[in-house]
Amino acid sequence: MKRIEIGRIGKSYGMDGGLKFRGETVVFDLDRVYLEGLGYRVIEEIEQQNNEIVLYLSSVQNRQEAERLAGLRVYADQDDLPVLEEGEYYYFELIGRPVFVDGEPFGEVVGVEDGVQDLLIIKARGNSLRAQSKTYMVPFQAPYVKIEPDGIYIAAIPGLLE
Repeated sequence: MKRIEIGRIGKSYGMDGGLKFRGETVVFDLDRVYLEGLGYRVIEEIEQQNNEIVLYLSSVQNRQEAERLAGLRVYADQDDLPVLEEGEYYYFELIGRPVFVDGEPFGEVVGVEDGVQDLLIIKARGNSLRAQSKTYMVPFQAPYVKIEPDGIYIAAIPGLLE
């Protein structure tokens, strides 16, 4: 069974053991999560407070218990994740995929940043110090980005990878 990191526990929320959660909204579809080093916890309640997600987990009954969990990574079993529609991907499925620009090998996806527009974070291939330290951010939903079984293909447009 493979566990996928879906976020982190933030600060405590309220006096009843609420935990701010920073991560994938897929948490709304889960019955349980795995806390780094502590094991599985049932999600007893989950709510949206302003722009934040607040979790209430089994065995976390008060603010003091919640405060001790701040910063822990949160995982979900891959088998517990809902099946996505065709053409949709979880971020973890994109990380590590090779990237091709105009059909030529370019690098690999090292991260995905979500926001108003999801961005693929791509590390270029190469042995030079410049290549090793350079990353590129490419809008994921752009029409010039295609995901294929063997990698991610980008049709370069002026200024995209500069």
